[in-house]
Amino acid sequence: MEKYYVLDKIFAANTQYRMEPDKYLIIKKLGTDISGEVVVKVDGQECGKIHSNLAPLTKTGSNMLGPTDLGQYYIVVPPNKVLEFSSSSSGNIRAIGLIRELGAGENIESEHLTRYNNRGNAYKTYFEFTKTLGTDEAVAAGQEIELGTLKPTTIETFILDDILTLAISGGSFTYGQFALRVYLDGKPLDNLDSNMGKYGIEALSIPSPPNTTNNAEPFTFRDNPITVEGDHELKFTIVNVSGSDLSPSSGSAWSFVLRGFYKYTRK
Repeated sequence: MEKYYVLDKIFAANTQYRMEPDKYLIIKKLGTDISGEVVVKVDGQECGKIHSNLAPLTKTGSNMLGPTDLGQYYIVVPPNKVLEFSSSSSGNIRAIGLIRELGAGENIESEHLTRYNNRGNAYKTYFEFTKTLGTDEAVAAGQEIELGTLKPTTIETFILDDILTLAISGGSFTYGQFALRVYLDGKPLDNLDSNMGKYGIEALSIPSPPNTTNNAEPFTFRDNPITVEGDHELKFTIVNVSGSDLSPSSGSAWSFVLRGFYKYTRK
């Protein structure tokens, strides 16, 4: 009879954990309290990345997201293999899923072995783009500022079908002033004519992170995924849609931080 136990453990960053000879992990969700990149490695190979902004240890009033669901890109750590969470900072990682105990003569199930062998070719990861303007520099009416681009190589595909967060600091703004625009190969994925409405996605609809103060729903591409095939380019910009110049607080600078999960696959 197959034996499974609940997995809900806290692991320390930058520590190697070796599985027992008769047990393996099936990690379905991950969270962290590290405000920086955390790279998941199994047997020395990268198989995902997380950040506390997108995947905190637990849901709280200050971050309503909680650990991220890895879905089809769950992580398998077979018997005798090493699990490590690499980061430039110390901190905790929460892994949720199952512990499978193997009986005499039992081997790791084929579906989980296949997932393990494919861990470096298909996994969940995230991007982060940061742009800071000069002190007291205003964003002119209609001005568009590039935050960053995603461009997979010929053998790669990126699928954005998960959480996106946008933090804007340096000054006060309200609804209808800043928007996020997304371009695929130079074509905006929204209206082309301002008579149809303001350009882009309302900035305050993309909270970073969603919390009880802004009382905002998490923003996600889950219902309308964006697929970026190899050698194509996805670009993100911030645009001032207010109709007037937007100045930061005196002595401060506008700063924009965009983060989002995506599925990485390689042929």
